[in-house]
Amino acid sequence: MKKLNKKLKVIVFCTVQSGLDAVAEVLSQGHTIEGIVALDPDNANYEKVSGFCNVKVFCERQGVRFFPVKTYSLTDEEDLSMISQIKYDLIWIAGWQRLIPNSILQTAQYGAVGIHGSPDGISGGRGRSPQNWALMLGCEKFELALFSLTPDVDDGPILVERTFVISEFDDIESSYKKASLLTGEMVSEILNNPSLLGYPKVQIEDGRYYPQRLPIDGFIDWNQKKREIFAYCRALTRPYPGARTVCGAEELIIWRCVPFDDKVRSAPGQIDAVFEDQKFIVSCSDGRILIQDYYSASWVPKIGAKFNSVPIKETMKTIIERHKQKAPDKKLSRRITNYG
Repeated sequence: MKKLNKKLKVIVFCTVQSGLDAVAEVLSQGHTIEGIVALDPDNANYEKVSGFCNVKVFCERQGVRFFPVKTYSLTDEEDLSMISQIKYDLIWIAGWQRLIPNSILQTAQYGAVGIHGSPDGISGGRGRSPQNWALMLGCEKFELALFSLTPDVDDGPILVERTFVISEFDDIESSYKKASLLTGEMVSEILNNPSLLGYPKVQIEDGRYYPQRLPIDGFIDWNQKKREIFAYCRALTRPYPGARTVCGAEELIIWRCVPFDDKVRSAPGQIDAVFEDQKFIVSCSDGRILIQDYYSASWVPKIGAKFNSVPIKETMKTIIERHKQKAPDKKLSRRITNYG
């Protein structure tokens, strides 16, 4: 690629809050963007988009042009026609949980960039839900990469890298916010020095992948240790569907919990105490855990009530088999095959 000394015209594809946080960081550093392509909140099917947010409101507040599309797959003819009329020379994918069609990627003179990472870097953790997995697995760091997009999954050459620490206080929301600020830094570095686009670092060929997670994969195994259950819940809390459990015929979503003590007084999954504010304590294999925030349509906690456990080994087996059926050529991270 020839040396770049021009100001890049950037178009952003985004549907989630974490992406907007990164865009806001870039704007705060004095850069401009041509606009944001996002699902139309008034005329699109976005119910199944984890963490979906109304990008139109953000654009109105920031004074950025908004380009609404109907389809997440970007296959609608009207959507494609609208995108073709936008003037840009670099595409930034800032939160689009689908592969962007190659026909769109090829329209930008200087290509498209995206963000990805894992506890083992982009090459060691391509694929789905890496930040959720990092929290669930108890990892202490996360390596991010801004990279050039290709038609395949997260295998493009690396442009800029950053690393952040995962603390014991982090959940998926704070992890995303850490990643968003660093993403904004990396994109700003490219915009300050576009020549970096011409000096990428090629990834290793034999990459590893994290598998997709579905809401049905989020049921708790109360036979795990309290810190493992805590990690499970903090990885799946808002904006995700939450960790789940069943008591009788009622399903609960557990949004927030914390290890409570080391006492083992009841069988795993049994409620030992209920407080006046309706928070309650549940036994697990090595002590008890305090459930601080939860949702159920009608259920109320009672001492002695018992939650069903879904063995984590069964959940992981289901996730791994699903991945092998969908992507048999993409080797899983060893962290996944060893988990549970």
